[in-house]
Amino acid sequence: MIGSESIDLSLKNIWQSWKEFRKGKKASDELHHFQYYLEKNLFELCEDLNNGRYKHGNYRKFIVNDNKRREISVAIIRDRVVHRLVYDYLEGIYDKTFIYDAWSCRKGKGLLGAIERTACFLKRSATHTHTAKPFFACLEM
Repeated sequence: MIGSESIDLSLKNIWQSWKEFRKGKKASDELHHFQYYLEKNLFELCEDLNNGRYKHGNYRKFIVNDNKRREISVAIIRDRVVHRLVYDYLEGIYDKTFIYDAWSCRKGKGLLGAIERTACFLKRSATHTHTAKPFFACLEM
């Protein structure tokens, strides 16, 4: 328990975590299989979490060569639903402790917001100093 409120491990909350996890995911065999047995999978996950039987599974690893070679590790879907459940719980606790200009992985924030805020600061500072202009010229929108 963190603070005065423990994490909600109800089936309803696990279902909500599933829906949030599912957003924007590309179709895959693993996703289709999990969805085909969705009710059973979520019910078993709820029982395991509430009875102290939940154990995190292994990661699937693969190599990506986009700009550089990187090893990617991906948890199984069941564990990723739990990750989302924990994220949503912790976000409510910690988000209010972050400074306003922390932009990564926060509701209502993101890369575009960070870029726009940076551009706003640069426009304001450009009227006061010209030293930053050449350095940040590549950021102009």
